[in-house]
Amino acid sequence: MTYTLATAAEVAGKTKPTIWRAVKSGKISATRLEDGSFRIDPAELGRYLTSTQETLANETAKRSETGSPLGEMDAKVLQEAIALRFTVERLEALLATERERAAELREERNQWRDQAQRLAITHEKTIAAAPALEPTADRSGLVTRLLAAVRG
Repeated sequence: MTYTLATAAEVAGKTKPTIWRAVKSGKISATRLEDGSFRIDPAELGRYLTSTQETLANETAKRSETGSPLGEMDAKVLQEAIALRFTVERLEALLATERERAAELREERNQWRDQAQRLAITHEKTIAAAPALEPTADRSGLVTRLLAAVRG
């Protein structure tokens, strides 16, 4: 799974324009889709963030000497956060797929129920419209009449 610019920015804790500038300058490799949007591989984002972490660590060391509250984020923690974000996105996609499947199954169930009701109504009309058969005891068949004539 790949990140969009917005998702990559969210995972990296940066703004979308910052990620866009990094892609445009070649600091982050991204794939451009036919619709013009970009997709960034999580490993590529991690590589970029690790390289910027080193730069950030140097700047943080300089700032910490001046009393800046900006702390240093461990690269391992950052990689773990990226991996967790990737897992969450994958699970969200799976959940969306399962919700679509459940909706399709509900629709199919409703169609089958409607068809069963239509068939039951048609069957009831057929039974009601069928003529009642006369009892055979009142009617003499040909064989019965012949036997009666032979006997006498």
